[in-house]
Amino acid sequence: MGPTLGAASVLAAQGKDLAGVAVVMVAFAAGTALPLLLIGSLSRATLRRWQSRMAGAGQWGKHALGATVLAVALLILTGADHQVETYLVDVSPAWLTDLTTRF
Repeated sequence: MGPTLGAASVLAAQGKDLAGVAVVMVAFAAGTALPLLLIGSLSRATLRRWQSRMAGAGQWGKHALGATVLAVALLILTGADHQVETYLVDVSPAWLTDLTTRF
């Protein structure tokens, strides 16, 4: 897309063959806009069909994230987060530990 638009812009700046430049610009605009409009209309129809499923997944996700936050808070309050961290460092590969402690 860059070379086509660049060539049309250079031709327009030079003032040569303005009708040809206009044709290239219109073709460029149509070639850019039509696929975007098609994707947009298809995605809107798909999203409307999936709306109830996505709402259910969102509710499930809220509950899962809430439970995760509560579990992490409980680990921090009891001090068990240090034991979990130690275990994870022990079982992680050496390259990962090196990467995360290098910087």
